[in-house]
Amino acid sequence: MILPISNQATPYVRLLAGTAFSLQLCILFLVFTPELAFSANSPKIENDSIKNSDNKLFALPVIFYTPETRFAFGGAGIYTFRFKNQSDSAQSSQIQLGLVYTLNKQLLAYLPFQIFWQEDNYRSYGEIGFYKYTYFFYGIGASHQSKQEETYDVNYPRVRLNFLKQIWSDLYFGLRYWFEDYRITEIDPDGQLARQPITGKKGGITSGLGLVANYDSRDNVFFPARGAFIEMAVHPTSSIFGSDFNYTRFLVDAAKYFENKWAHVLALNFYGEFMGGDPPFNQLALLGGTKRMRGFIEGQYRDKNMLIFQTEYRAPVIWRIGVVAFAGYGGVADKISNFDLRNFKVSYGGGLRFLLDTTRKLNIRFDVGITKTDVRYYLTFGEAF
Repeated sequence: MILPISNQATPYVRLLAGTAFSLQLCILFLVFTPELAFSANSPKIENDSIKNSDNKLFALPVIFYTPETRFAFGGAGIYTFRFKNQSDSAQSSQIQLGLVYTLNKQLLAYLPFQIFWQEDNYRSYGEIGFYKYTYFFYGIGASHQSKQEETYDVNYPRVRLNFLKQIWSDLYFGLRYWFEDYRITEIDPDGQLARQPITGKKGGITSGLGLVANYDSRDNVFFPARGAFIEMAVHPTSSIFGSDFNYTRFLVDAAKYFENKWAHVLALNFYGEFMGGDPPFNQLALLGGTKRMRGFIEGQYRDKNMLIFQTEYRAPVIWRIGVVAFAGYGGVADKISNFDLRNFKVSYGGGLRFLLDTTRKLNIRFDVGITKTDVRYYLTFGEAF
């Protein structure tokens, strides 16, 4: 699954990550309605520009329960395809669509995408979505003065767009635009957001245009076994672009993949985020979630700078079933010079994979992330990195 670029996780994904009950319900749907996800006769969308033999549509219902939402219902789908001018060796494009409504009157609508065209000479990826949701806030920094979590309610549209052109073999360069209109509707009157002078606690618009570069030699975008992926971005957010806040984000995300003779894959990942200026609390670097340091809620630790190191070992078992083991080590700091290894966090765990699409190697992912104090569950599409 192409997850939204960090900085407050997609609520749908974070909700699924919070409860084993949601996992059981989703598995029941997959078992008793397999044609929704695994049919060999998946619907073909007729389009003169798309190869009918290469497009596939997977769909499945969504139902889960958490204290923040009570019962939630909806649907999610993923559409993979290649344009007609793409060869069979070209990367497959992917578009997702999800819509969820909860009994607490929350609404989650999201459309992440990753599109390749003109024989991979151009690529675009990102997300368009709207969320009405409840988030956790634990404080800012590597060690919280208060261990008491609080919640706040927010409504916001999100636009994340990246457009890149190939300028050399495996090297792409282009533009990145991010926009959010973060409207906080309710906070805990006794919590930190109410009592402390935290930037962004009343909400506001963030809007910025920056530069992004990719190096991508992966053999497969959904389940890489060989090659590397490196993304670097410099992203100013400024009143020039209509933002209520002024800050600059520098980001580097690097992954390397090794495959042995048994088709086992060792994946290594480094993620760094560094910020200058005065970003709102919801745009700080966030540790945790479905992709970085599984086992922590995304934003359980947040600050202007973050370093994360992760590794994962992936192995097929039988038929479409695979297993993984993973570990992560990372931390946050207000300044680069203030990183302290004594405050770095550790998470580890394991998971199962079910291969939805044998051609593109698209998996359903179930992970159990473990930290010193918590065990959390994750159910989604695609790999963490």
